[in-house]
Amino acid sequence: MQDLLKNERFNAAYERLAAVSLNPRRHTAKDARAHSEAVATMAIRLGAANSCTATQLELLENLGRAHDIGKITGTARPERSLEVLAACQISHPTLLALVKWHDTSLPWYHAAQRGQAPSDKAWRRLQREVDLRLLCMFMVADRVDAPGGWRRNAPTTWFISEVQSRGLVAEIELDVDGHPSEVCAGAALVTGAGGLARVLVTRTRANGFELPKGGIEWDELPAEAAIRELQEESGIDGEFEAGNAIGQLDYLVDHGRGRHLKRVHYYRVYCAGKPTFAPLPRRTHERMWLGQEEARRIPLVNEGLREMLRSALSSPLESNFVSNR
Repeated sequence: MQDLLKNERFNAAYERLAAVSLNPRRHTAKDARAHSEAVATMAIRLGAANSCTATQLELLENLGRAHDIGKITGTARPERSLEVLAACQISHPTLLALVKWHDTSLPWYHAAQRGQAPSDKAWRRLQREVDLRLLCMFMVADRVDAPGGWRRNAPTTWFISEVQSRGLVAEIELDVDGHPSEVCAGAALVTGAGGLARVLVTRTRANGFELPKGGIEWDELPAEAAIRELQEESGIDGEFEAGNAIGQLDYLVDHGRGRHLKRVHYYRVYCAGKPTFAPLPRRTHERMWLGQEEARRIPLVNEGLREMLRSALSSPLESNFVSNR
């Protein structure tokens, strides 16, 4: 099939996506065109990892650019994308079917949560209309700029699990080297300034201390997730404010069928008033305030955290805050 960007009508519509802003709680891309380009690139990488043919790779790339083209009309509904593609005289049936069904994980997941899961007949119909292997790869690619990564997206993980448990596709490689499948946020709560600055660490494991961290939930800014995880893991409450990220750490996580990359962004956090100390949460064994000297020698679960502690204790006060108030 032809590269969509060689279609003058489509190319003109595609350029208009650059003027469509995105919800930062759901995308890190600056606009819908940047999102589509990132999706197309990731779709190709996933296709290559799964030994797709050249024709399939071209299809996935075109799908990345076509799936959200309807957003130029002011809506994200797939049927609007189909209307724009029709106006551009694009009629490739395989591409159009994938555009139509590319976001089906969301309504089907919600139906399942209401106790109205799609029937076997619905799954068989979907299998007849699209290549489910390509659809699963694309759903993961479409989460390339999700703040929490595709593994934190419940509709996507539910859909892929259903497809695999039903035996509708063979094993699929859905993680690519160097790109996190899961993104988390951590908090370095700082009190005081200069030589009197202290940062809070917790111990949930026997081998050392760490900064509170956890996954970014749906429709949650990373800095908001950092504050929430701070409260949940430390048992401290207050009017918290988070500044810009002070660094990140990458981990390889074993998920049974292989390993995936998890990335944690750490934020320097302040308390606008006096914090409230509740009893330690069930999973937390200890919490401790550290100064510069203690931060250099305390045992940590990951030595990479040492730099986060140093940065938290030495960074100047930021003015770009996210608050939990």
